[in-house]
Amino acid sequence: MKKKILPLALAMGLVLSLSACSGGIAAEEAKTYVSDFFDTVETGDYAAAAAFLHPERPADLEAFFQGLESQAGLDFSNIVIDKYTGFSSSYYDSTVKGAAYSLDMDVLAGGQDLEIEIEIVKNDNGYGIYNLDVDL
Repeated sequence: MKKKILPLALAMGLVLSLSACSGGIAAEEAKTYVSDFFDTVETGDYAAAAAFLHPERPADLEAFFQGLESQAGLDFSNIVIDKYTGFSSSYYDSTVKGAAYSLDMDVLAGGQDLEIEIEIVKNDNGYGIYNLDVDL
C-alpha cells in the first residue's frame, strides 16, 4: 500500500508545483504590456487604453491624463520609458487574490521627467493594470 501512495503523492506534488509556477506574470510580458499601454495613451485613444486596465479597476483615463497635462503642463503625446528602476513580483498576492507584478520606471513625457509605478494583476476576474501612480 505504501508503494502505491508514494508515487501518487509525488505526482500530486509535481502537478501542484507546476500549476503554481504557471500563474505568475513574466518580466518581459509586463514590460511589453506597459509599453503597449503607453503607445495607446500617446495616440489619445483612451477607450483603447482602457482595455489595458484590470476589469476590477476601471478608470476615466482621458480625465486622468488630461488632468495631469493641465495641472503640471505635461504632454503625453510622446512617452519614453527612460529606465526601469525597480520591480516586485508575486505568484499569489492575497490582496488581489492572484498574481501581481509591479514596475517602477523613470519616464519622459513631453520632455519632462516622471516617476511612474504600474501594477499589473492576473486573477480569476481578469488581467490588466491594477494601479497607476505618477509622481511629478
